[in-house]
Amino acid sequence: MDPMKDRVFSFFILLPFIWLSTGMLILKNGDKTMVAMIIISIIATVCRYGLTSIKQNLSNKMLWLVSLVTVYSLFSYAYHGLSSTEIRAIISSLLLIAIFPRQIITRKTLIPLAFLGVIISTTMIWYWSQYLGIGRGYWPINAIPFSTLTASFTLVCLIMAVTDTKKSIKALMLISFIIGCGGLVLGETRGVWLGFICSLILFTIFWMRDNYQPRYWFYILSVILIMGVTLFVLKPKLEQRIVQTKHEYAAIESGNLCTSIGLRLQLWKVSTILIENHPIIGLGDQHIRKFDELYKEGRISQCLYNLQPAHYHNQYIDKLVKNGVVGLVLFFSLLLTPLWLCSKEHYTKYITISLCTLLAIASLTDVPFNHGQTLFIYMAYICILNYKPSQKSI
Repeated sequence: MDPMKDRVFSFFILLPFIWLSTGMLILKNGDKTMVAMIIISIIATVCRYGLTSIKQNLSNKMLWLVSLVTVYSLFSYAYHGLSSTEIRAIISSLLLIAIFPRQIITRKTLIPLAFLGVIISTTMIWYWSQYLGIGRGYWPINAIPFSTLTASFTLVCLIMAVTDTKKSIKALMLISFIIGCGGLVLGETRGVWLGFICSLILFTIFWMRDNYQPRYWFYILSVILIMGVTLFVLKPKLEQRIVQTKHEYAAIESGNLCTSIGLRLQLWKVSTILIENHPIIGLGDQHIRKFDELYKEGRISQCLYNLQPAHYHNQYIDKLVKNGVVGLVLFFSLLLTPLWLCSKEHYTKYITISLCTLLAIASLTDVPFNHGQTLFIYMAYICILNYKPSQKSI
């Protein structure tokens, strides 16, 4: 094929990845637009490669796992209700995994995508929080999944910086990593901070195990120093969040559970009551009715009832309440299977380990797999990127 036509086809095929690094970080309903991007990508793939990529992707074990999750999600949706956002993201992601030609995603492609993701997400965080002075609870896009996306792109930048051989790329990716760290501090999302730190630690351990050289300790200390300087520059923001956390813990100790952390603790306690009679397949959307019943019985506080939670601020508990033990087991499979299937190619292995860790830890205080943005980054950067076709490039 003519090189120009090939580049045009590649652009349209890559639209979901491009959108994830751009439009998803700017538009409020970017996850809905992602469905259109996936459809365009599928059409371009079929026009360019026919059914070849579909045949290759049948050997992707993650495709079959996501298919199983999709079937159970459709059952839950029909039986007792499920979030339309979640079901839309799962179905469209399944189609993308089934048809996307993995061969066109390379290190050369990922570098600009990660760079764009960090620059745009950090710019938007700065614009909303500093320039407009909008509180994170009033951002156009939910601050928690947005910060999770920022952390994901920041981790990819660090991995690219460490594993690339070109000094110019190393420098660009390291600068992007520093910028991303600044964006995470401005985002003030504690659960994502914890997940990000754990991901950095695990990545460092695996990287040192695979590539140990004494001089690498200098690189690690340099990164720590740079992060320290970044945190020092943004010290007021960091201190503000730390002070707020201390006040919340003090309030909890005095019996006030109507703080951000206190409400989460109440939610987690209530969840044990909700799952008593529906442990296998969960309550689905019926959890709302059951929640109201518990309030009328006086088993839920007024401040928690006023919150009217759509989820339980813990992905594991949320899955158990809404989808039962079956849903929870499938969720654990989504988190752990990629680690088992991890490619031996260094940079994809590190991305898989880092992002799975980030999402697993973030799931302790939020529901990243309920949000279209974070669900899409899991499907794209783990289910697709981690797969290596056994056949030759199409």
